[in-house]
Amino acid sequence: MLKRGWSVAQTPYPRKVLHLPQVLSQEEVARLIDAAEFPFHRILLMTLYATGARRAEVARLKISDIDNQRMVIHIRGGKGRKDRDVMLSPKLLDALRVDWRGLRGKPTDWLFPGNRWHTASHPVSTKVLGSASQLAAERAGLEHKHIHPHTLRHCFAKNV
Repeated sequence: MLKRGWSVAQTPYPRKVLHLPQVLSQEEVARLIDAAEFPFHRILLMTLYATGARRAEVARLKISDIDNQRMVIHIRGGKGRKDRDVMLSPKLLDALRVDWRGLRGKPTDWLFPGNRWHTASHPVSTKVLGSASQLAAERAGLEHKHIHPHTLRHCFAKNV
């Protein structure tokens, strides 16, 4: 509500400028994922892009959340504490199986367990997903685009 004597052009505060999100092409996303330094980072980035999930949702995925019969991943307690199902691509399912076979100790709860050897009883930190995307962006030559995990969510929505 405007005060008496104020016009729309003379609002007391400047309006917030809304920018469109940064979106990568499919080739740039492929370069980003291939540039991941560690296989664990690669599978994290693949999961972010293939599901369009937020980084906290990916970090808290459990093994029981993957339904390979229906080809969906059940995300629990996302934004607004809401559950939802997202599609599971066959390529991501194969990559998750290969990653699972390569683990030393098989996790029992978390799909992406924390600590250095990925054997902890707690999930990986969301900071790991952020650093994985930043390091991969630098290695892929995309550091000028300010890549972060949510960028892959935007790319998923744009490229689907």
